[in-house]
Amino acid sequence: MSSVKSPALTSTDQDALQSAVIEVCENAYFVFVEACDQTEFDALIRASGEAATPWLRATVHFTGETMGHVEIALPERLGAWLVTSLLGMAPEEILSPHQLSDGVAEFTNMVCGAWLSNLSDETLFTLHAPQVSPVAPGWTPLDQPQDDRWRRVSLNDMPMQIRVG
Repeated sequence: MSSVKSPALTSTDQDALQSAVIEVCENAYFVFVEACDQTEFDALIRASGEAATPWLRATVHFTGETMGHVEIALPERLGAWLVTSLLGMAPEEILSPHQLSDGVAEFTNMVCGAWLSNLSDETLFTLHAPQVSPVAPGWTPLDQPQDDRWRRVSLNDMPMQIRVG
């Protein structure tokens, strides 16, 4: 009898996850990504004003030799910027809630797929439909206990965090 296991992330896996974010952002969105430690990330949230703006949480579940999910938390403003950038829209164009959700879902799907491909080019995985939802009003990562599973990055001076569960 075989069982499907959730991945136990090593530092190499964490590095591969961050590399997947960089790969997707640089190749599809033409955006610079910089790793942040907790202190830098907190300062970025405060300096950018993202502590007072709505945030989104996007999750893609995967199954295969292992199972789990990739989760991204980002300010709604960053999500809108990513979607308009990918679609070649003018930055001032307004997205519908549906366009924003679909675009952030696709971004998360691309990162998850890149990460899994970087881990193994011989293993097949099934990516399930991404889920995107707003977080509770007033929520920011500043309110959360520090969690070493999150990788924190800056995309064009806007904060984003990502983890695998």
